[in-house]
Amino acid sequence: MEKSSARQWKAVFTATLATLALSGCAVYKLDDSALDKNAQAYQQTTPFTTDSPILEPWLIPAADDLPAVEVVQSQSANYITTSGLNFLASLLTLTLVPAVDGHEYTDTLQVVWDGETLATSSASYSIKQYFSVYFPTPMLFLGSLYETDQADLTDTLETISVIHARNIADTIAGQQPRFDRIAKDDPDALAAFVKTGDAPLFNPLAVAGIAALAPVDNRLEYHRTYAELPGYINVLPLEAQAWLIGPDGLKGWQIKEALDNGEEEAELLRKVVSSYPADLTQWNQETRRVETRYRTVFADTNPQLVTNLLETYAEKRAQWPYYPNMTDEHRRTLVENGVPASIVSYMSNTERSAELIAAAKTGPLQDAQGQMLTEEQLLERLVRKDNAGPYLSPYTSDDVFAEWVNLANNASMGASVGTAAGAMAGAYAAEKALDFVPFGLGGLIGGAVGAEIGKETGRETAISASGGWEAIKASSDRSFDSLTDMARYLKRKYGTTANFNDAVKATSQIYPEFGAVLASTY
Repeated sequence: MEKSSARQWKAVFTATLATLALSGCAVYKLDDSALDKNAQAYQQTTPFTTDSPILEPWLIPAADDLPAVEVVQSQSANYITTSGLNFLASLLTLTLVPAVDGHEYTDTLQVVWDGETLATSSASYSIKQYFSVYFPTPMLFLGSLYETDQADLTDTLETISVIHARNIADTIAGQQPRFDRIAKDDPDALAAFVKTGDAPLFNPLAVAGIAALAPVDNRLEYHRTYAELPGYINVLPLEAQAWLIGPDGLKGWQIKEALDNGEEEAELLRKVVSSYPADLTQWNQETRRVETRYRTVFADTNPQLVTNLLETYAEKRAQWPYYPNMTDEHRRTLVENGVPASIVSYMSNTERSAELIAAAKTGPLQDAQGQMLTEEQLLERLVRKDNAGPYLSPYTSDDVFAEWVNLANNASMGASVGTAAGAMAGAYAAEKALDFVPFGLGGLIGGAVGAEIGKETGRETAISASGGWEAIKASSDRSFDSLTDMARYLKRKYGTTANFNDAVKATSQIYPEFGAVLASTY
């Protein structure tokens, strides 16, 4: 039995060599020669706390109440191409000398606090592939067939963790003397130290030291002095944070001060609402579209994926610099201390309607009794009840087409005008079926319309076919101060009606820029 088994193994081995000799082979080998194999982590007192499994065993916080930092580990890969010399050698020897390629991996660890990177450590290794078409010579490199040896890779990653811990500890030790020279009882000296960035790993400790020096009286005024320092607000008690969060001019303390000085609540409400950033509006719109798609596709098959997405977006939205990380507890503090709830409710990054923002820029958001205007009332604020605005509405106050719309759509506008406007309206209709028009389409529409009818001659032709400007104006009893207001109003009020595309087509002939504005309006 033993001889038979030996013969079988010999036959398998001989067949394997024969196959390799005919077809060649490829092996993978981990190259960690760039790593410091002698690296040793050691315990080091730190000016912060961390729960990183890489750093936590080695870094000991100087106190239990220190600010916590975030430790972010990531990996990047760069392709290692076959060198010219190696390619030539492989070619001349008919691949007896194997070709070599692969990837170099760089593992990076960052210590982050309040969005700023305080320290970085990196370490690199390679996984190389040796390949020969005709010869089994790659086997001489003692690599692994098909994939990297997992035991070797595990050892390499453990070495990298030790290197990261050692590097961060070394950085702390190197920065310690610079921090030790600062007067710890002088908040201005500590603030200057933070601003210089001379020893950033000690910034959390320095900022916490400044906050701890706040006097018993006039604490808020003291905190306002240093509120712009990175991470300062985060180390304060929740009650103090509430007054300092928000854009300049609209922080809690500034709103309360304005009220105490006699400014009207309605005017402050208008300021808070109208200051909502356009890029935050766009971000909320884009994430809402993604959320809708995820719910549609994965709600039943992978609900956890949907939950994770929503949690990620909620976290990012909370950190947006408009009212970053403003919580219900913060808002409750403001209300309990005299800031009207009507204002406080809008001190957030929560998405708000475009009508509300647009209306806030034109006048009060409350009626004579102090009640918030309804969405319908806010929408109506966008349209003028006359034809004196620069942009005339295709719909009259009776919700029917103005006469010039029918004339424009019935007239023969010429090949270029008709094609451009028709294509724009058709594209809009197709996207409307998906209930959104992507921003990219706005550029496409704007380019098409601008190229074909953006010239003044094209617009004049459209006006002439619609009866002339005086006739257009005479048949319109509503108008808008901007194309954005018109696009938003028409889309919200008439976007689902059967003849909306006709209105879009006619309006785009009179106002060539309208298509692009409509495509980017929500």
